[in-house]
Amino acid sequence: MYNYKLIVEYDGLKFNGWQKQNYTENTIQHQIEKAIGILLKSEIKLTGAGRTDSKVSAYNQIANFYSEVKINKNIFLKSVNSILPDTVTVKKITNASADFHSRYSAKKREYLYYIATAKKSISGDHCYRINYLPDFSKIESFMEFIKSVKKFRSLCKNKTDRFEFHCDIYEFKYQYLKSKNEIIFKISASRFLHSMVRAVIGCTLDIGRGKSDPVHISKLILKGEKFRIHYLPGNALFLNKIYY
Repeated sequence: MYNYKLIVEYDGLKFNGWQKQNYTENTIQHQIEKAIGILLKSEIKLTGAGRTDSKVSAYNQIANFYSEVKINKNIFLKSVNSILPDTVTVKKITNASADFHSRYSAKKREYLYYIATAKKSISGDHCYRINYLPDFSKIESFMEFIKSVKKFRSLCKNKTDRFEFHCDIYEFKYQYLKSKNEIIFKISASRFLHSMVRAVIGCTLDIGRGKSDPVHISKLILKGEKFRIHYLPGNALFLNKIYY
């Protein structure tokens, strides 16, 4: 039995997320499983490192699958990409150890979120547009607080979690590219809860625009209390890299 590791890039705008679902075939996982199944003439089960939500894209999603078929990697890449829609690309395939699991073997996941501070005709579909410039000093202060938080029950859509909502934040920073009218947030962690990235950055923006009081919000987060959150849309979120 062979274990194959894939690096996948996809534009998630028109998909219902990564994970295969019973009510639709419009997921990235389904599209790749179907394409590989055609090539290998047998069904495979693909496991992804991150279950990205609807409209979320990826530069380097990692996935793996087992097969009894020995694959010619060069031929496989050309063939599978000819079957897949243009919005999904398998960038690389390699042999992995038998115990490699794209999700459970991962040590760190990294996401990018793109904010546009002005109208953008090119790549605008992949940005979240705001009509204000946030107070960056407030943003930086709150980001330092977020890096110290260990439990994120307040900042996710999960109702329960077997790890008690624990996540280790390794990096949370931003770039303000004034000439491009862009703010790019980067966040990496040991794991992310459902919609957590969009909640964290949405909360950060609300504090940066003076809509939320950082002291009050910080207390609620430390207590694990739920509060009304502006979950940012998924179209501007990208899974950037998985670390092993």
